Amino acid sequence: MPSFSGGRVTRRGFLLGGSGLAVGALAGGCTGSTSTGGSGIDTFSAVLKGSGADEDIDPGVAHLFIDEARMKALYDGLFEVDDNMRPVPRLAESGEPNADGTRWRITLRDARWHDGKKVTSADVLYTLSRVLGPAGAKPFIAATTLEHVDLSQSREVDERTVEIALRRPSFEFLTALSAYGTKIVQNGARDFANPVGTGPFRFESFRPGKELLATAYADYWDGAPTISRLRILSAENDARLTALQGGQADFADDLTPAAARTLRDAEGITVNATPNSGIYYFAMRTDRPPFDNVDVRRALMRMADREELVKVALQGQADVANDVFGKGFEYYAEDLPQHTHDPDEARYLLRKAGVSNLTIDLFTAPAATGFVEAANLFAEQASRSGVTVNVRVGSGDTYYSESLESGQLTMGQSGPLSIPNHFGSRLLTGSPQNRTGWSDPQFDALYDQALATASVDERTSLYHRMHEILHDRGGFLFWANAYWNSAASAKYRNIPTGVPNAMNWVRFDKVSL
Repeated sequence: MPSFSGGRVTRRGFLLGGSGLAVGALAGGCTGSTSTGGSGIDTFSAVLKGSGADEDIDPGVAHLFIDEARMKALYDGLFEVDDNMRPVPRLAESGEPNADGTRWRITLRDARWHDGKKVTSADVLYTLSRVLGPAGAKPFIAATTLEHVDLSQSREVDERTVEIALRRPSFEFLTALSAYGTKIVQNGARDFANPVGTGPFRFESFRPGKELLATAYADYWDGAPTISRLRILSAENDARLTALQGGQADFADDLTPAAARTLRDAEGITVNATPNSGIYYFAMRTDRPPFDNVDVRRALMRMADREELVKVALQGQADVANDVFGKGFEYYAEDLPQHTHDPDEARYLLRKAGVSNLTIDLFTAPAATGFVEAANLFAEQASRSGVTVNVRVGSGDTYYSESLESGQLTMGQSGPLSIPNHFGSRLLTGSPQNRTGWSDPQFDALYDQALATASVDERTSLYHRMHEILHDRGGFLFWANAYWNSAASAKYRNIPTGVPNAMNWVRFDKVSL
């Protein structure tokens, strides 16, 4: 971790985006923040990396970083994860399993919706039924994570107590309830063009690719926000930097390494960098040639010079990754040997696979810092093993939806998730975000066994075996664990600096002057 002379560095401990909003659009609609007296803040503007038409405010399907910021403003989940990826209560006061982990009793807080109605057990059961029901045009993100919920046996114990039955044991169920796509929606809600939530801010308006406007909810169960009006804006990299420098925004998230360096020398701006926060990867489609051959996947892992990728594409602001997810979090397999750049071993594995003159299409886009640079550099690295990589560049606005289905080899960036949620949402057969087309019966069985295991030590051992499988023959080539850069005007206190996807990340209701 580097030492920064400007700003403040913190070590506290889903997916993605490009943007279509220009600097002029920010400047035209934002006057900055003004105080209403005391510690009150009239308007607070936060600018995040967007993804144009892919942005959404339906909490069941939204999956981008900027979507999650909007969800935190408008909604609450029963649980969220802390900076160590462990579940903590939010709308729930508590959650307790029965002896075999097949039933969980959830007690709710005394909270109200923005229309004044009480939050009840019926809202929880409706949310689960919505997530687990027909997906329609867009998949519900948590459908696989929560698929073991048995709604027919779940029930309202009373207005503030719900008992959730599971088809198979799970001692990780509270972690599942903290996943993307599990924010609680009001019983019967179907239209999310004008959403009613329980969060600290009440919906005012939303324009995909541009902004969300929301106003403080005075009856919020965790205390009324000091901010009267919140603006969450979409912007490309340069626009986020310019908006913060010019005082047109109060907070900027997911800054490039170059932008962070610039702002560390700026007067009146505080910069925060959080390690193990942006996980970069290449995704091999294991359900189609050539990556349906395990030795081709192993060869690709040896083609990557991770140190060079980090140095060039991310300007050194990352740590080398090792092809498994979750460094620094519970259940991570620290003892796996580091995969290294070995062109000769890659050639041997390709011969073993019976593959010669291999040509691969790599689909990328300027959807995150360093993507295109990393793609071109990887093509050069692969050529050292006699492999031709054709880099195909798409649109940053639509990249993540397109790459979920297209191509042999794609790229991605993910924020931290708990390891069980990563497995459940991305690596089980049929997972909605299964970008590698991974389907492995042994892996699926180990996951079910881990969920049914009450002992943390025994669960850790099972997850370790799953990591060994992925490290040996998985479809993800994780090459960097990047630092997450954010910055804010130094006149504010309680600026959120948590790990992305965690409870304290981009949560603005506690910001004060």
